[in-house]
Amino acid sequence: MKRILLLLLAVFCLTSASAQGGEPAYLQTFKPVERVHDFGKILEKKGKVANVFKFKNMGKAPVAITEVNTWCGCMVANYTKKAVRPGETAMVTVTFDPDHKSGNFVKQVVLLLNDGKSYARVWIKANVVPYQHPVTEDHPFYYGQGLYMNQQLLPFPDLKVGQTYSYDLKLANNTNKTMKIVFKRSPNNTVLKMPAEVTLKPNERTSIKVSYAYFRKHKVSSYVNIIPVVNGQKAKALKITWNVGDKFRLLQ
Repeated sequence: MKRILLLLLAVFCLTSASAQGGEPAYLQTFKPVERVHDFGKILEKKGKVANVFKFKNMGKAPVAITEVNTWCGCMVANYTKKAVRPGETAMVTVTFDPDHKSGNFVKQVVLLLNDGKSYARVWIKANVVPYQHPVTEDHPFYYGQGLYMNQQLLPFPDLKVGQTYSYDLKLANNTNKTMKIVFKRSPNNTVLKMPAEVTLKPNERTSIKVSYAYFRKHKVSSYVNIIPVVNGQKAKALKITWNVGDKFRLLQ
């Protein structure tokens, strides 16, 4: 008898899982008044914008919005929590944050309905006009002579021979003059790959790749200082380390 009960329970679980695992169907009777909302040209510096989508229940049964997926951390949705009866209208407010966005933006917003059995969807569009953020947002470390970078230490991990590891080092010229940067190495290291020099236009921001191919196994941790010489003047050193072991160790 116990074996029969266990068998019946297993069959019930499989049947239930199969029913829940089906794809939701598009609910044509839960119609949006506006299927696509185009914010048009918006300015990033002015911040968030919002739109209220209205959905009318044209069917014969109540519809409940279970969840709203925006597929982007830049959008947040608030929606009607109670069941929408036939003939009634639900509201879905979508707020879009254009922070660090630029150009054409298109995203769909998907409503899961009636515990995920069905769905409806709308779209958000915008053309974001970006603005120049303060240099310290993306380049917090000041090296002197108007030069900013996004890192003050590049710790290379302990890798196998033949493997390569790299960083994208961001540079910013926060002056109104052309900036020529010559990178000096102390002590010298010829395996480290990076540009020997870079020229930045006034207020230009760019990035360079700093990479290292492990040609031999390191037995001890070591380091090299990269000294930027900006228009002939030495700036603060960028430290690069090679670490032995599983953890990064910062050398003093």
